[in-house]
Amino acid sequence: MFLIPTGTDREDGRKPFFVPLLVVACIACFLLTGGRPRNLDALEQQIKFLKRYALSYEGFEWWQVFTYQFLHGGWFHLLSNMFFLAAFGVVLESRLGRLGFLAIYLAGGAVAGLAQAWIGHWLSPSESWAPIIGASGSTSALLGAVFALYPRGNVRGIAIPQFMPAQTSIQWMMAFAIAVDVVRTIVDWSGAGNSGIATLAHLGGILFGFAIGIALLASGLLRRDDADMLFLMKQWWRRREMRLALESAGTGGASGTVAARVRADAGVRETDAQQVLRSTIAAAHRERDYTLAADLYAKLLRELPTATLPAGIQLDVANELAQSGRHALAAQAYGRFVERFRTHPACDDARLLLASIEGRRLGDPAAALRTLDGLAGRPLDDDRARLAAELRAECEAVQGTRR
Repeated sequence: MFLIPTGTDREDGRKPFFVPLLVVACIACFLLTGGRPRNLDALEQQIKFLKRYALSYEGFEWWQVFTYQFLHGGWFHLLSNMFFLAAFGVVLESRLGRLGFLAIYLAGGAVAGLAQAWIGHWLSPSESWAPIIGASGSTSALLGAVFALYPRGNVRGIAIPQFMPAQTSIQWMMAFAIAVDVVRTIVDWSGAGNSGIATLAHLGGILFGFAIGIALLASGLLRRDDADMLFLMKQWWRRREMRLALESAGTGGASGTVAARVRADAGVRETDAQQVLRSTIAAAHRERDYTLAADLYAKLLRELPTATLPAGIQLDVANELAQSGRHALAAQAYGRFVERFRTHPACDDARLLLASIEGRRLGDPAAALRTLDGLAGRPLDDDRARLAAELRAECEAVQGTRR
């Protein structure tokens, strides 16, 4: 399946200014200069025009790095680039501002074209005269920038050949685009094929756009958030450091051994390793890495089944376990929260979630009914009372069937 992109899930509804202007400019240039020449004079004029405004290593002029971006060799070439421009340009113009978007589009196209011309000349000097045209280097730069700013985003589009609405992740689209261009580059420049596609421009544009996006985030010129690539890279590095710390403490890793519980004075005294786990869970929670916090809490529960975290952390970890489908661990985490923090404002919600998991996910209606009994006499609003009644009716019906 091939996806023609039409937009992303990161758009904020603001109308773009330069995106439609660039689309109109590319279409206008194609209509004025495109098409097959009808006679020899027209062919000579077209060749003369391309030598002046298309980009090539031989006969290079500085303005060609910009003019070549508006020239296309056919309707498919034009339309495919315009779809990519519209899909990624809208979200970038909103995030970067009008001039920022225009700058990254034109500069990305210039760098991509130069990469194709100069590296292409080095790989195959005999083809240095071949003109380079099209906005694919520019749109590749947009794709790279979107990946840097929204690595967890999704791309909406039309699936081909099904011609149906579809969606895929930006990560998958990036991986697919890079893989295809790398393979084409190897095949073309090894002499095994001749796709006629400026694959080096694609790769150069993607690299440029990604680098600019990271630079804008790192320099503070662009506001950071918890969904950009720098945040994910920071989370990955912290997760690595935390796991190394756990391994050194003997609580994780292939060679690490988990220390046993030590009982004293009729209570449970946590070992140093278990205390390290608690500290690491708290650190992961501070960094909003709830996945790591949940994984570490699951490890702690295996060693200390009654382990309870501070209320906010406990609830977030329980929610993460539920969302990731680890229902038994989620029920255990919600159960610890309900038992420990009975006066917490979120206790009723946690009890309802626990009952729902016990009855609907774990198939234990008796446990769900016991959990719901804890809501007796509680002042629930209409929505919570309705949910509690539905859960009770479901569980009682299941129990009745089993009898």
